[in-house]
Amino acid sequence: MYISVDPKSSTPLYVQIKEQMRLAVASGAIKPGEQVPTVRDLATQLRINLNTVARAYRELQSEGLLTSRQGSGTFVSPDAKAISQAESRRMVKQMLDRIAATARSLQIERDELLALVAEVMDKMSQQADTNPEVNGDE
Repeated sequence: MYISVDPKSSTPLYVQIKEQMRLAVASGAIKPGEQVPTVRDLATQLRINLNTVARAYRELQSEGLLTSRQGSGTFVSPDAKAISQAESRRMVKQMLDRIAATARSLQIERDELLALVAEVMDKMSQQADTNPEVNGDE
């Protein structure tokens, strides 16, 4: 599992960790039942404060994405995929809300916006077909 954070981002580091974990589960990069790095290991890897990682893990546990097993570590919960997919859809919808508002303010009509989205998605599919690393295949 690869996680990175951008200290210069306006998004708090713990939120960046949470979002990347959700997306990793939703995409299948990490699977239900799989162990995640310890708080200490991830904090060391990211070169950030232990408490930042601990906060992200606590919140992901309270959301049901992670589960802690005494003496064994922290694992992706069995229900994580469904939780993560719902959260991913919510995040994409938020982005689409902003895009739609911007398009409206620029007087871009619905059909034109949908065509632009289709164009971008087609381009991404073509890139994934020619470069397996884009979609996580090896």
